[in-house]
Formats: sequence, C-alpha cells, structure tokens
Amino acid sequence: MLCLPPSSATLTDGATLLIDGEWSSADHTFNRFDPSVAHKIVGTFASATAGHVSRAYEAAAGAQIGWSHAPAVQRANILRHAADLLEMRIEKGARRLTADTGKAIRAARAEILHSAALLRYFAGELLQPSGEFYPSADTRTAVLTVEVPVGIVCVVTPWSFPFALPTSKLAPAIGFGNTVVWKPAQAASGSAVFLTETLIEAGLPSGVLNLVTGDGRSLSTSLTGDFRLTALSFTGSRDVGLGLRKGVADRNIRVEVGGAEKSPAVVLADADLEDAAAQIVRGAMLTSGTRCAAVNHVYVQHRVMAEFSSLLRERVSRLVVGDPYDETTDTGPISVDQRATVAEVLEHAHDEGAHVIFGGMDNQGGCSMKPTATTGVAASRHLLREEIFGPVFVLTEVEDFEVALAGTNGTRFGPGAGLFTSDIAIAMKFARRSNSGVVHINHGAASDEPGAPLDAFEVPGSMCRGQGKAARAFFTTAKTVYLRTPN
Repeated sequence: MLCLPPSSATLTDGATLLIDGEWSSADHTFNRFDPSVAHKIVGTFASATAGHVSRAYEAAAGAQIGWSHAPAVQRANILRHAADLLEMRIEKGARRLTADTGKAIRAARAEILHSAALLRYFAGELLQPSGEFYPSADTRTAVLTVEVPVGIVCVVTPWSFPFALPTSKLAPAIGFGNTVVWKPAQAASGSAVFLTETLIEAGLPSGVLNLVTGDGRSLSTSLTGDFRLTALSFTGSRDVGLGLRKGVADRNIRVEVGGAEKSPAVVLADADLEDAAAQIVRGAMLTSGTRCAAVNHVYVQHRVMAEFSSLLRERVSRLVVGDPYDETTDTGPISVDQRATVAEVLEHAHDEGAHVIFGGMDNQGGCSMKPTATTGVAASRHLLREEIFGPVFVLTEVEDFEVALAGTNGTRFGPGAGLFTSDIAIAMKFARRSNSGVVHINHGAASDEPGAPLDAFEVPGSMCRGQGKAARAFFTTAKTVYLRTPN
C-alpha cells in the first residue's frame, strides 16, 4: 500500500509547489474544474511567484553537482522504480489525468502506460556506451570525449498529454544527470503533482526536480531570466514557445521548442480508403483532437472525395462521445478554456464560408464536443491557420499529389504529415519532399515509439528534436579530454 501526501491525495490544501524536496503553498491559489462537470472543483493549486521560481533554481543548483556525480545505474534504477509505481497506481493516475483534461479513461490509462514505457526506455538508454576515442600523434596521449549533463533545465509542458509529454522530457533530463525546474500548464497541475510525487517516491533526491504551478504568463520572465539556467525544453503554443526562446536569446542557452501543431494528411485515389478513414479518425478524434500532432487537415483526391467523406462519417458515427469516466466512451470533453477557443474558431470559419458536414458544438452542458468535419474553407484564415485543439478537421478536395503536397508544406505548423497511397514511389517522394519532421505513410498520426526521435522544423533557432537518442544529444554535452601518461 502506497501512502500519498495530503497534497496528492486530496489536492485541497494548495500545497503544490515542490522546492528542494518540500511541498508548500503560496499566498494565492487557483482552482481547476473537471471538464465533464464544469462546476466540480478537482483541485486547489498554488500560484507560484517569481520568488518561488528563484528558490526552485537555487534548489536545482544546490543539487546539481551531487546528482550529476551519481552513478548512472542509480539514476536508471530510480527511473525504473518510477515506471513500476506508475503502473501500480494506474487507476488513480488515469482518473487524475481525466479530471484534468477530460480524456476518455481508456486513453488516460494508455497514456500512463506510455509514460512508464518512456521511463524504462531512458533507464536503458542511460546504460548504453557513450563517448568517443580519437587517435593522437603523441603515443603517450589519449584523446577521448565524455558526456556530461548540460546543468539546470527548465521544462515547460502543455495540458494535452499531462503525463507522457512531461515524462518524455523529465526522464532524459533527470536521467542524464541534470536538475530540473518544471512549470506545467495550469490545466495539468493535478497530473503534474501526481507525476512529481511518483518520481520522489521512486527515490529522486531533494532538489533534483522542482515543481512550480501557476500562470505561465506571469512566470515566463523569471523562468527564462535566471542566471543559473542552462537549457530550456518547451512544448505548447508556438507563439509562447517563440516568446520563451526570445527570453534566452542573449545567452548561451540550449533551447528545444516544439509548438502545438496542425498535422495534415493526404488521401490519394489509390489508397485503401476504409483503412485511411479508420487511421484518420483515430489520429484526429480519439484524444478529442488534443494531440499536438492530431490530424487537422485532410487533402483528398477529387475522384474519391464523396466516397471518402461517407466513410469518415460512418467511422465517426461509431464513436461514443460523452462521460470520460465511462469505459465505453471514445471521445470525452475538452477543457473549459479550450472549448471556448474552438467555438470561436468555428464561428469565424462559418463567417468566412466554411461548411460543417457533420458534428458541431454540443450545447447540452459540460465541455462535450461532437467530432466535426468541415469543407469549403479555402478562404478561411482561422481553420487553415489557427491551432485547433479539439475534434475538428478540414477536408479539402485536390486534383493530384503535387497540389496536395504543396498544401501540406504550406502550413507553418506540424511535425507530422501523413500520406495514404498504395504507390511506393509516391510514398518515398512524399517522405523526401515533405517539410515535416515525422512522416506517416498509411499510418495514423501517433508518434509513440519511445526510441524514435520526434522532429519539428517550424521553429527557427531551436533544437526541436526529442525522444530517443536525440534526447541524449540535447540533455548532455560532450567534453573533450586529453589524457597524457607521465614520464
């Protein structure tokens, strides 16, 4: 039986700041509400100040040397233990995740398991060979490189995947010997407390991970401006990410910025249309459209547009939309704030000529939203240009592959792009010419293999590359050593 501190068990006392191993509250707090029952408070959280952030960096600096010298085996064991704990507590964790985001409970469990898989992957990655050996003209001198941590990392994460996305950053950051100041999205604060306590319970020493909850806009300057910061890892709104990057532009800070994106897909006439419809509905709808790489725009070759639209409608009609805690539900509600944003975007799109072919806003209470598809949006600035974190996608009819490719490359968002075709030559052409960092061929938009890198090319001046060995490259730096034997 695991004994959880009061802050995690009830989330009623506002003690959601973890600084140097101690939980504390703040002078001001904020409440979060269950998206499925808008008036139900699911937690009270501390609103951190610049002073709290400074203390968090001080704690991270104090713990950094000792943690960086800890054996890799010790750090790997902590990550493995945390994975075990997540799996043991999967039901509590999944309900916390659903209360934060409205994600259907089955999808919430799947995310917890993916977080555990990430922890185990990086536990294994820590023990892989590293460094290089170089020949020297001096027979008494050896030249080698060793990997060392970059130092103190600021991690800023969104609400959409409140366990998996933070884990994909925290596991390698901590595992490779760095210390962390973590600022989660306000809407994901409950999940952040849960994940933090899991890592602490797994044996993470005080000061290695420091959690600050609160409003990101009021904390951005203190998060990026601290002199002890050496690396910044962010996923979320593209504009927010660019703002954070500007905040460290005058210093030698390593930056990874991944924006919330649109992910286009192309369906050609030679594709298996039934399979394409199934994959696109899965990629666009099963997380209520809140996956950062969710399919938002589908280019369909004109001669199969009618057939494909019909298949999509039929697939969507099978989805159960409703109570996210019900085991039969496929698509739950989205957050209170995001539902308002999606409604505004759809309203603008309607004014600009967009036509809803199925779905639309559900006004029967809570934050439910029917899976929605639109057409006729060639002139719609909002639907084609704005980030839509909701179960909405646009269908656009195109003449051929070249027109579709130009469309997918014309968006500024999206690490992922998909193509459905039976022509391997066209598939390889798409893979080479797509501007996206991840290409899906006859495959949904999920990029969930822990060892595979995730690339995003849309944010200039940052290393938008995470997971797998790419995470090792970001969270460590190579030090060159000349080792000469004495006379």
